[in-house]
Formats: sequence, C-alpha cells, structure tokens
Amino acid sequence: MHMLSLAALSLSAAGFFASSATLSRTADAGRAGTPISLANAVTNGMLPGSKFCLNVKLCVRSERRDEFIACIRDNQKGTLSTEPLAVEYVWGEDVDQPNTFHFYEKYEGRRGFEAHQATPHFAAWEVFAASDPFTSPPVVEFYEEM
Repeated sequence: MHMLSLAALSLSAAGFFASSATLSRTADAGRAGTPISLANAVTNGMLPGSKFCLNVKLCVRSERRDEFIACIRDNQKGTLSTEPLAVEYVWGEDVDQPNTFHFYEKYEGRRGFEAHQATPHFAAWEVFAASDPFTSPPVVEFYEEM
C-alpha cells in the first residue's frame, strides 16, 4: 500500500510554477516499491466520479506580465486552498513564446468549476481579464476526463 499526497507538489523554475490540490488516497500498486502513476487518476480508480477539465492558452501583453502573474498566483492559491472541489490547477509559460501561458485545471465535475467561478479570487481574475491584458483572444477548451 502506498500513500499519495500531492498537497505540497510545487515546482518553480524559469517562469514555471505548478501546484496541485490536496489529494490523499491509499492505493495498491501491486508490488511494494512499484510507483503509482496519477496520469489519469479517474481511469485508475483513485478519484471516483466525473472530472471536469479545461486547458487554456493566454497571450499576455508584455507590459501587463507582472500584474498577470500576481493575479494568477492569487487565483491558483485561492483555488487550491479554499475550493474542496478543485483537484488541480497547473500553469506555466510557453518555452518558445514569451508571455504565452498555458493552464490545466481539473474539478470534481462541472459543479466544481461552477463553484470556482463563484469565488472572490475568480472575481478578481475576471476584473483583470476585462482590462484588455491579452494580445489575442484566450483559447479555452473544456472536456470530461475519461
């Protein structure tokens, strides 16, 4: 039996910051010492139920970069520390295109994402997003994890 804890998963390097929501599950990996893959936690039975996901691409004006990063860090922190239906919120900067950012978010069903949209940290994001910070329209793709 292995205990998985992703509560403190964070990586910070060259403009990339990733963190994951708290997830503690016990899983049988088959043999002692066999690593457990969380690549698809729904399929491998570690997270039951429907997971609502989104991928986002944002191209930010260079003069708004610092403000954008501060806003996103606050949104990520609020999401992962106060939203029980948030599973993952990972983001980073494109390695070839400066000021282009990619996001991956996962919630416990669509209701998890709807709860996220009703939070104060998301409201702060909406204010920022409405202030013309992008060089091109955001690209957002929604899907259910299988």
